[in-house]
Amino acid sequence: MSDRIRSLSLGAVVIAAVAAALAPGCQSQRDDVANQKASACTSCHGDPNRVGTDLERAAPPTDSTGKTDPSSPGVGAHAAHLTATKTHDPVACTECHIVPKQTSDKGHLDDDRPAEFTPGDLAKQGGRDPQYQNFRCSDTYCHRDSDAVWTSPRSSDAACGTCHSLPPPAPHPKSTKCPDCHGAVVDASGIKNPALHVNGTIDVGDLPCDSCHGSDGNPAPPSDLSGNTEVTALGVGAHRVHLAGGAVSRPVPCSECHVVPAEFKAAGHTDSDLPAELTFSGAAIANNRKPTWDRNVRKCSDAWCHSPEAPGPSPEWTTTSGPLPCGGCHGTPPAPPHPQMTNCSRCHGAVINDDNATFKDRTLHVDGVVEVVMPDLCNGCHGSTNPAPPTDLSGSSATTSPGVGAHQAHVVGKGTARKVPCAECHVVPTKVTDPGHYDTLGPAELTFSGVATTGGASPAYSGGSCQNTYCHGAAWPNGKPSGGPSTQPIWTKVDGSQAACGGCHSLPPPAPHPVAFVCAGCHKNIDTSLKFLFPETHVDGLTTFTVP
Repeated sequence: MSDRIRSLSLGAVVIAAVAAALAPGCQSQRDDVANQKASACTSCHGDPNRVGTDLERAAPPTDSTGKTDPSSPGVGAHAAHLTATKTHDPVACTECHIVPKQTSDKGHLDDDRPAEFTPGDLAKQGGRDPQYQNFRCSDTYCHRDSDAVWTSPRSSDAACGTCHSLPPPAPHPKSTKCPDCHGAVVDASGIKNPALHVNGTIDVGDLPCDSCHGSDGNPAPPSDLSGNTEVTALGVGAHRVHLAGGAVSRPVPCSECHVVPAEFKAAGHTDSDLPAELTFSGAAIANNRKPTWDRNVRKCSDAWCHSPEAPGPSPEWTTTSGPLPCGGCHGTPPAPPHPQMTNCSRCHGAVINDDNATFKDRTLHVDGVVEVVMPDLCNGCHGSTNPAPPTDLSGSSATTSPGVGAHQAHVVGKGTARKVPCAECHVVPTKVTDPGHYDTLGPAELTFSGVATTGGASPAYSGGSCQNTYCHGAAWPNGKPSGGPSTQPIWTKVDGSQAACGGCHSLPPPAPHPVAFVCAGCHKNIDTSLKFLFPETHVDGLTTFTVP
């Protein structure tokens, strides 16, 4: 037999041997699409005799080069992923690779090793961008930010917290009581339902607010999401003070500063980083205010509730100085045009008691509405039986008080002179809200007119007394002294000593008045006992007499 014939015969034997080796084994398993099963993958990788599911048998070890040690990249953590453990269910091959329907599918055997990493929905959950480099997975949902080394798989008994910290970072609450929120997944001993762990969904129960912040049924910190309990912490601050209210103000609902979610998973609740967003509403934005929060100085600004008079800063959020005093948010009294009086109950009687210190109904205070019932009559604020004090705007009724003084002596009279109308000393408003009435600080302005200015007098009020008035004889019509001892009476000296007959002018008045001591001889409004018969014609700016 020639060498050529022998060579052809040997080739045929080799081909036949290879064909025999491939049929009906490896090649038939790969090409028989009708009978294709995951177990057929074990022809190249995995172990067909391994106990478990088709996927568990198909996963290395062994890899396509026959290696079985996890330190080999072709083996690595395949078994740890494809096998159910105490912490998770099996991970589908499709979460990391394209799984072909048959061996000849494009992308399966037509390129070099290693197999391409094509992360699935689980790995990309939460907007992650998974990568596999240098035998490490990074930025995967399933391993979070941990350093997952593919060729050094962790034991299935690895400590809880290897993929995420315990607790996870903010905005997760700083609580390690996992079963309180994740009771369907974990208990005190560890993961109790692996199927609900690392599955792309965070299983959180229907939680009360104080599970994450607050305590004892109160959602307001302390404690805050970081576990702080001191008011000096920004997450704690004055939360409880606002929610509880105080002796002088209503409780402030959470919704006036934050969006309160209908449920734990509601949009805008836990889906953003700390700190919590502030969304002012209610009393804070009353009167068209536009509040802002400055985290650096720890204060709100332009919030109506803390600065109702004018835009301004609020108290420091983390102050430890205690409750605000009455007047901590507005002046006592508030600035004009508020009436410059401290008798609050006269107009705010629904809110504050007659002592002007304790509150009758705190729910009506700092609620964005000024509860005011302004008196229609003058004596609603000053006076009593008539508009003239007592009482004055401060509530005083003593004549030694400048707000009281000789008001009644002028308005009611003493029977020796006419009654002086209010308009001769003050501007009398037609209604309470008229400009110039209560929109300036006390004391009330004096605007002398009428008798006080007779004869060209220029009256003034200074040092507690009226000066240069005609009515008290300081400005005699002929320009000469009146001779009276009380021409500049002290306003708060109401003992009758300044109102005696002869107090404003001497008896008789100085020349050119006749030296006559019987007044009734010329002045028919007085009798011989110096009693006035017609007091309304005395001190009226006119000298009434009849020459004998």
